[in-house]
Amino acid sequence: MNIKHLLAIGATVAGAAASPSFAAQPPLKGAFALPGVTEKVTAELVVRETGPLTRELQIAFTDKATGRPITQFDEELTQELHVLATDSNFSSFVHEHAGKRGADGRFSVAMRFPKPGTYHVYADAMPKGLGQQVVRFDMPVGVATGPAARQQMPVSATQGADGPYMVKLDASTLRAGTESMMALTVLKDGKPAKDLGLYLGVAAHAVFVSTDDLGYVHAHAMAADAGKGGHAAHAAHGGHGAHGSHGGAKTTVPAELMLHAMPPRAGRYALWIQFKGGDQVRTVPFVVTVPAAP
Repeated sequence: MNIKHLLAIGATVAGAAASPSFAAQPPLKGAFALPGVTEKVTAELVVRETGPLTRELQIAFTDKATGRPITQFDEELTQELHVLATDSNFSSFVHEHAGKRGADGRFSVAMRFPKPGTYHVYADAMPKGLGQQVVRFDMPVGVATGPAARQQMPVSATQGADGPYMVKLDASTLRAGTESMMALTVLKDGKPAKDLGLYLGVAAHAVFVSTDDLGYVHAHAMAADAGKGGHAAHAAHGGHGAHGSHGGAKTTVPAELMLHAMPPRAGRYALWIQFKGGDQVRTVPFVVTVPAAP
């Protein structure tokens, strides 16, 4: 073997080492995370590190009945896939959406995490004909696999803030297994906010995660006046539908809102409420305790 041949082999090996790929990362298997709904899919996640706290996620769903990759999805809140993540202490929250889906049904999502930790990542999708399906993945970010350093979890509260916006929450009506209405009031600088807009086509978006079993509940809010009629804008863990207006004239959202939610079990839930205020997405965390139905 001559020196040119040896140099060529060395260059090939060096090039391969310098070009990490998804194939080099073992895929993570997900756990179904939507209580009260039949599990109809499985999913896997491949992670590529793009920076100290940034990752590119590739998520693929498989039809559990047929074993075939799922390639067609319905949109929910203008998106085919919502990816939401919280650290193991429920002290942070990230909500992103996929770019263009591949022909093979695989989604690619760029995520930036606020700090190192072990994250629970929820992939929330509507595979065509199967209804809402949510799969959870547990992945370390910037830390070795294993228990992460404890961070402070948000305390139970009736109000929280993001910038000049404060959300007052009345969760006293929540009961396990029963659809309830929670009252929300959004204030800006202490007065009812007048510059609220639709976020993903709805007045506000809420995610509950059980701190006991990591179950996931996704709910939407509507104007308080609409809630008085008893019409549910969204069944918390049932089928999804079209919500709000996705185009046309800008819709003004009132400061008084009602959130319909149905936590499946009694216990403590981390809750994040998201809305658009001042043309920015605002996120306000809470912790609520849901009692058993009488």
